[in-house]
Amino acid sequence: MQYVRLGMMVLICACLSGVVAAADDEAMDDEKSEHETAKAVLTGAKIDLVKAIETAQGKIAGGKPIYATTSKGKKSLRFDVFLLVGGSVTEVRIDAASGKVKKVEENEDKDIENLEDAKKVLAASKITFATAIATAKSKVEGGKPFAIGTELEDGKSIIEVELLAGEKVMTVEIDAVTGEVIEVEEDTE
Repeated sequence: MQYVRLGMMVLICACLSGVVAAADDEAMDDEKSEHETAKAVLTGAKIDLVKAIETAQGKIAGGKPIYATTSKGKKSLRFDVFLLVGGSVTEVRIDAASGKVKKVEENEDKDIENLEDAKKVLAASKITFATAIATAKSKVEGGKPFAIGTELEDGKSIIEVELLAGEKVMTVEIDAVTGEVIEVEEDTE
């Protein structure tokens, strides 16, 4: 009977480790897909991430950017910019080739992970996304920014910029209050 229990425990552990490994593989696939999308968008884009954010803010009065990234639509490559308007999130989709606003969707709160943390970072932030992107570009030679967002890490407000530099994906973390660079690292996943 003990051997049966032990065998069952070994089988359960093996199954669980397979589930964890599959989840890790899926996360790596998602990240790889995100990076491939970024390459495609930046290759065909006539505007950059800063211009996309400016365009979104021009469309939504009083909107404060909390996240922006590249994405693929059915027929277009685009930048998706998420703005905090009042207490809720509005997404502005901008065609990367033309720079024109393609769609505005309100109440997109569900699309932002840790929205409450993002609100705290925005409240504490003394630098703009444009400044953070310029700082990140100065730290990564030839870097082309494709994503920017906020995070609260151990109580510290951070703006994180992801850039493509040749075949490398680089991440630059910037203190949202002081503008100082916290970390520059290559994404190896």
